[in-house]
Amino acid sequence: MTLRGTAPTRRQSGVYIIAIAIMLGIAVTLLTFGALSDLARINTSDQRTTESLEQAKQSLIGYAVAYRDRVPPTGARTNAFGFLPCPDMNGSGGEGVSATACGAQDVTVIGRLPWRTLDLAPLRDGSGECLWYALSGNFKNNPKTALMNWDTNGLIEVMTPDGTAFVAGASPTNRAVAVVFSPGAVLPGQDRSLAAINPPNSCGGNYTAANYLDTDVASAINNATAPSATANGLSRFITAIESARTPATNDSFNDRLAAILPNEIFARRILLRSDLDPLLADPATGMLRRLADCIVWYGKKNAAGVADKRLPWAVPIMLGNYGVSTAYDDGANVFSGRFPYLAQSSDATTNNISVVPPDYELLRLSGAEACPNWGLSDEFWDNWKDHIFYAVAKAFAPNSAVATNADPCASDECISVDGGVGNAAVVIFANPKGAGQSRNNDTNPLYTSAEKSNQANYLEGINATTILNNSPNAATPRQFTKLAGTDIVMCVRLDPNPAIGLFVDPTCATTSVCTADGLALGNYRSGNTNNCKVGKDSLLPACKTLEDRIHNNNCPCHKGGHDFANKDCLKGFTTNKCLNAHSSLLAC
Repeated sequence: MTLRGTAPTRRQSGVYIIAIAIMLGIAVTLLTFGALSDLARINTSDQRTTESLEQAKQSLIGYAVAYRDRVPPTGARTNAFGFLPCPDMNGSGGEGVSATACGAQDVTVIGRLPWRTLDLAPLRDGSGECLWYALSGNFKNNPKTALMNWDTNGLIEVMTPDGTAFVAGASPTNRAVAVVFSPGAVLPGQDRSLAAINPPNSCGGNYTAANYLDTDVASAINNATAPSATANGLSRFITAIESARTPATNDSFNDRLAAILPNEIFARRILLRSDLDPLLADPATGMLRRLADCIVWYGKKNAAGVADKRLPWAVPIMLGNYGVSTAYDDGANVFSGRFPYLAQSSDATTNNISVVPPDYELLRLSGAEACPNWGLSDEFWDNWKDHIFYAVAKAFAPNSAVATNADPCASDECISVDGGVGNAAVVIFANPKGAGQSRNNDTNPLYTSAEKSNQANYLEGINATTILNNSPNAATPRQFTKLAGTDIVMCVRLDPNPAIGLFVDPTCATTSVCTADGLALGNYRSGNTNNCKVGKDSLLPACKTLEDRIHNNNCPCHKGGHDFANKDCLKGFTTNKCLNAHSSLLAC
């Protein structure tokens, strides 16, 4: 017997099942779509944050690299490289404008990113917040540190999200010089309402770091209060991925960070500037030449007159603080060491009228007895003074009894450089550290590092050995060399003509080099043909090498070498200028 209604009931149940399946499918689709949309939003937000942090980082690096170019000098003082702008501390100079000064010397500070000073639009992270910025105390532009160069370490450590490893700071040379923060979305307890004073209308909010930067409970690192209040003190920050994924339970922090390391400013950028080497060591105009000029200037200012050619003592190799200029004070009977900023011991013997008490400054910026043109190099001295070494010949030392002779070297010790004899003094610049040299790899962030007391961490070959010799004698004159690694050596000599007297000689009396190079370059002339010419107006590489050596050694024929290789003289020798250039090279 057939039951009525059974088949329709089954069909009805099947319809319900299908309908339920369809609704479940729709729900799953909606959930999946929503999840994918959320993931897309997160990825878009993360990408925006990453891009903003990177743009800020590169702009700050560019500022440091171009600091000398973009910041006008103050009075007679020139600028060096490497300094970074203060944060926008409170908007007093205008929103996004770097504070004129920020805190005490060498004290790390934190504030908003000075986007306007960096010529940027307001940079925002994925949550729409403008960026914040912490600056290592020894890299800020005001007040400046005492020793900013390619050996300067940052004062900032950055930890991974779990607080157990270093993003920056695993070694002293890897500490950060600055950190840019993405503050992320507002967290409980933070108030980002608009400031009543100097309100940042473009970015919104206020200048209270705790309203933007967070605390990691697990490591107890508070990014808002992490900057050390101590000069040269270390500061430790921590970075997050996002608050939903921070490692510890009940730990909510969402600050993302981008760190700037010292080598990103110096090794990768500033050392590649074509003008850095000339500013430091050009034989005619660089800092090293101006230091040597000041030694000559001293030798012509002794109270007994120009016939008294005594020069100042050197400074001991080991100092209490390598960042303080006044620590570079000469010492009696110190014939070899560091370059003197003060010449107090020397002046007690020579009564030199250019280093009068109470300051005894050899490197003077202003005044009736100022070292000529020193203002053009003073900031480079400030920042590279630990790299400068100096030795005075016994015949020209403050206690010399023969410095008034026509030829003091005939009666007592004078310095020899690569076989060139008769040098009254040498000034040496130590270039970036090489293999086996370490100047700042201890934990000490101050300018008292024991590594700086070891001259072998700066100088190379016999220069590193001879600079310790403070018992010179005429029988075995001290030997220096221009050929040891990257050391740059410049000499002070005495011209036989009393009207010239002491003078700076970048060749250190190795005149055979100038003679050989001048003759070699001059021999590229054949009649009226200049064989240095290649193609239409190009210069043969061998000729370029000779011209550069003649210039770098400041040879007497350096102008002739320049003219000889100039495009006008590459065309031939029909003009007096080109004929004179050739004659100059042959007579070099």
